[in-house]
Amino acid sequence: MGMGSYPQYRGRAIHALDGIWDFHFVDGGVKDPAAPALAKVRYDDRQAVPGVFDALPRHAGKRGTAFYRTRVRVTPHAKLLLKSPGLGMWGAFFWDGRRIGVHDLPYSGLEFRFDAGEGAEHELVAVIDNRFDAERQPLLSPFFDFYSHGGIFRPLELHEVFPVSLDRAFVHVTDLKAGKVEVEVLLAGDELPERIALAAAFDGGKATKRTLKVRDGRAKFSAVLEDKRKWDCEHPVLHTLSVTLGEETLTERFGLRTVEAKKGKILLNGKAVRLYGYCRHEAHPEFGPALPWQIVVEDMQLLRQVGCNFVRGSHYPQDQRFLDLCDEFGILVWEEALGWGNRPEQYADPRFASAQLRQIAPMVKNSGNHPAVILWGFMNEGSSEDPSCRFLYEAMTAELRKLDPSRLVTYATKKFTEDIDLDLVDVVGLNTYPGWYAMDQEKYRPLDEIAVKCDTFLKFLHENGFDDKPLIVSEIGAGAIYGWRDRLNGQWSEEYQRDYLETVLDYFFAHDRICGISLWQFIDCRTYSSARAIRRPRAFNNKGIFDEYRRPKLAAETVTRRYRAARGLDVKDD
Repeated sequence: MGMGSYPQYRGRAIHALDGIWDFHFVDGGVKDPAAPALAKVRYDDRQAVPGVFDALPRHAGKRGTAFYRTRVRVTPHAKLLLKSPGLGMWGAFFWDGRRIGVHDLPYSGLEFRFDAGEGAEHELVAVIDNRFDAERQPLLSPFFDFYSHGGIFRPLELHEVFPVSLDRAFVHVTDLKAGKVEVEVLLAGDELPERIALAAAFDGGKATKRTLKVRDGRAKFSAVLEDKRKWDCEHPVLHTLSVTLGEETLTERFGLRTVEAKKGKILLNGKAVRLYGYCRHEAHPEFGPALPWQIVVEDMQLLRQVGCNFVRGSHYPQDQRFLDLCDEFGILVWEEALGWGNRPEQYADPRFASAQLRQIAPMVKNSGNHPAVILWGFMNEGSSEDPSCRFLYEAMTAELRKLDPSRLVTYATKKFTEDIDLDLVDVVGLNTYPGWYAMDQEKYRPLDEIAVKCDTFLKFLHENGFDDKPLIVSEIGAGAIYGWRDRLNGQWSEEYQRDYLETVLDYFFAHDRICGISLWQFIDCRTYSSARAIRRPRAFNNKGIFDEYRRPKLAAETVTRRYRAARGLDVKDD
């Protein structure tokens, strides 16, 4: 079946590598974890996959090099594919002491293809390093406002693949009303034929045989679905496509829907949709980003309970299990590549620019069939006011549109009226915190700043010719310590957060120019472990309406009441 619900592969052997692995940690790290160093490792502990080693008692908060080891039985001389949807922060993998791949894109999908070699039993070693190292892994930095964990975050699998095998099959809607689609089948293998014979079936129906040309590892065909029901937030109808090539069958899941930006609105299936949402980190104080199914499902239930129809995945490619649930429950998604507050000196580093661009392809490949994903984003709160950095904004938007022209492109700016790159995007995303990081530091409860700041930005968009671009307030919020009730209703109290978000939503619902909002944030998240945490009580970003254990603050009731009423939902829990 595979590590998520889709895609599914039948006919090939799949070895799930989740479980308890041998483990050894070197505090401070190993300079060069190459093959000769592996023989000297003395495994003295055990570690979970998926999991993060630096959230557990023995290695909590430590940074260094972790060695994972397991044994796998496969068919001798099999062609193998090792894959996972993500790890952190840097990883190298060794098969019987032979390095088979290096992964330097945290949270991105990894795929390594190699030959099994002789014999049935083999040793697989993963070397995972959670040190900040701009030369080896330039995407994560210590100044990011979320904790960077080390480990194999998401499921790990080993596939035995055929010499010519099915990789993915992407379904692109070409005529929504007619149910017409174009299918792009991706093939893998050392020597691909010029033509292939395959069979394809939609929604479990009768398979149609086709002989197709293969160009650049891809084969394409068009089809019309019998079931033309569309996917939207209220009726998230999902379809399946099964492609059979030789002895294996690949099944993908998709939805019939279109998304476009027009006259300041986001159109879903040609109709304007308003987005009521939250920014969400994949985080938990015990599991870090390696969330067990229980927490993933709990988060989905809470988002639905609040009345969200939109979630912004902050600030990295998302767990495919969560996106599967968004597909099933009609929650629209902004998915973005890893980036946070990046500075001009990083943009000037060719390694950083290369890594930013390289992470686009696996994100689009992993999430390309999710109808819930309507927005691609990148480089949250970057240096979009600096002319020297514009080249990367141009390159990122161009790469996203080349790989997937069917979705909208955006980034979240905090540069306000100094931003010079908004002409490049389909949708404007604004991060702003008036009344929290107050302009008037001496003022008690400066809630009036919210309207002043937002009015200024709306005027800026109008005066610069951006009225046709939809606007999402991509971050706005206030911090509150769970359980802190204060008769002064001041900052950090649950009362102030409640009143702040009530004021924000008053403004949002009074201004149709704003087509969406993703409040910051859904849950409290661990952040800096350094002295930077002086601005973050408990070393957490405390702006969640739920705390890190998913317990509601006062603001949760306020947001729930406003969102559910706006969507015409019963105020009772979903």
